[in-house]
Amino acid sequence: MILLRNPEHTTICFCPLHGIMDTISKKWSLMIIAVIGNSGSAGFNELKRGLCEVSSKTLSATLKELEEKDLINRRVMDTTPPTVRYYLTVSGWELRELLIPLLVWVMKNGGHEEVGCPIHMHLDEIPVEREKTEKFVLED
Repeated sequence: MILLRNPEHTTICFCPLHGIMDTISKKWSLMIIAVIGNSGSAGFNELKRGLCEVSSKTLSATLKELEEKDLINRRVMDTTPPTVRYYLTVSGWELRELLIPLLVWVMKNGGHEEVGCPIHMHLDEIPVEREKTEKFVLED
């Protein structure tokens, strides 16, 4: 973290965590970010299938909250009938990358994969969708 390397800053305030922790600490938030990040985008029903046990009401509320926190974008596609796709924002991609060391730490400290776990984070190269997202934001 840049702040910690700067000799002027010897402490870091945890107060900014309050707002975002309320969102990402919810049961499905990080799972949604993982699923969207794995494929680059996802529709509502794809997310519902990928998350297995989530109710439509909970999924809808969580997607809305993630969108409000600028972690995902909701795009209505120009199709007949109209379809909706969800994409990670640059902040969403950054959060997803920060989850990887956390997951490694959890596994080293007694965490375990559940039998039949449907959600995995792919650790491949930077996904094309992330590059498109970053380019779109930089060009605006």
